[in-house]
Amino acid sequence: MSSNEITIRFIMGSDLVSKLIGFATDSIFCHTEALSRDGSHWIGAHAKTGVEARPLNWCKPEFERRYSIPVTPALYEQGMHWLESKLGTPYDYADIVGLALHSRKGGSDHEIICSALMIQFMQQTGLQPLNCLEQFAYLITPETLHLSPVFIGRGVAV
Repeated sequence: MSSNEITIRFIMGSDLVSKLIGFATDSIFCHTEALSRDGSHWIGAHAKTGVEARPLNWCKPEFERRYSIPVTPALYEQGMHWLESKLGTPYDYADIVGLALHSRKGGSDHEIICSALMIQFMQQTGLQPLNCLEQFAYLITPETLHLSPVFIGRGVAV
């Protein structure tokens, strides 16, 4: 990938937790994450570990879609700096419970889920993937984010 493209992937795992997330959110995706600056890791928010950089082969998804979106070099740097600053942020379990119960719970300033992390990352790169106010990013699921028109025509072969 060129240095002014962000790469985001959406996955569905084969494990029980992935399937439960898919069921609770009525989604074909359970997780979303971004390619690191050096292309050697996926950065995303995970239960237990929070936001972390995992090796490219950290899982073998049952289903996967990847997208590469061009942004200006300055906005790329801004977005990657923001994403890297989120490493170590705890996972927002209350948000997941709220999504599962179809209740507007969550939205912590100190915790985050994968899809909120990705929409905020995209916003930091100058993209506005969805008509969503920043304070409501916690309501976005991987499926909802995947519906964004910014991904149209930006698919990358896996």
